[in-house]
Amino acid sequence: MESFEAAYNAGIIDGEGTITLTRMHASEHRRPCITIASTDKELLVYLHTLTGGTIINKKNYKPGIHKNSFSLNCIWQLKNVSNGN
Repeated sequence: MESFEAAYNAGIIDGEGTITLTRMHASEHRRPCITIASTDKELLVYLHTLTGGTIINKKNYKPGIHKNSFSLNCIWQLKNVSNGN
């Protein structure tokens, strides 16, 4: 990832993202998770090519009023974070 891409990604996370500690199973340690929500799927696809993760379609309960929304979830193993990967 180039430095300008990292800066752009950081700006999107700052404006639209959430950083949490999460776990998938009760017996696991918590892991860092970054989630970015947006109605612009193209943006999330671009960020997905840079960071990986999973794009999820959110259910739209009122399609006549609201746009479809999506989220990009990235969860890292602690060994990856400590190695700088």
